[in-house]
Amino acid sequence: MARDHHQKTRGKNHLLRKKAFSKGCDRILIITEGEKTEPHYFDEIRKYYRLSTASIEIMQSKYGTTPQQVVNFAVDRCKEAKEYEAVYCVFDRDDHPNFLNALFSANSHDRKYKNDNNELINFYAVQSIPCFELWLLLHFFSVRSYIHRDEVVRQLKKDNHIPNYTKGGSGYFNITKDRLEVAYKNADLLAANDPLETEKNTENPYTSVGKLVKILTSLNAHLQT
Repeated sequence: MARDHHQKTRGKNHLLRKKAFSKGCDRILIITEGEKTEPHYFDEIRKYYRLSTASIEIMQSKYGTTPQQVVNFAVDRCKEAKEYEAVYCVFDRDDHPNFLNALFSANSHDRKYKNDNNELINFYAVQSIPCFELWLLLHFFSVRSYIHRDEVVRQLKKDNHIPNYTKGGSGYFNITKDRLEVAYKNADLLAANDPLETEKNTENPYTSVGKLVKILTSLNAHLQT
């Protein structure tokens, strides 16, 4: 696996890495690396909770699929549209050589721009090591040690977890939604592997997708208050 050559950030950026995901935002932009799997998954959440496209917009990066390209597209979309309160960049570790650089880059844009209400826009990276499918797998059992992305997919199909899983498929939120609490707990067990905290190019499993899912699944109640 390729290694990152990043510069450690201190001071303000160090604090940015420790900030919690925002909650209760009315206008959210999600930029994904994947063309289908991730957009389908988040769109299924949006439809299930009857969230309008005015509240949550989901787009694939038009600049490419590397983490930095996802961040760059999110920044340009944010600056162009000026419609959002929070922006989430969703990408995987995979074999990308500049994964950590992209994480730090995303955090560096937090509250750097203003929207059309003159509010500072929250900016986040939503990362998975090794891949987005780890989040789906955590709905069924805990993963605590290194696992290759091919093995993640193999395990998803095993024991009828998601037997017909295919990259780019749909319907996976509906299949897994009743096991969200299991996934949240299993994801929490991986908190120590957060690369933004360790400042290391770790191969240990980690995902922050659950944090974004919690926000989306609670957004409907927030909008109705």
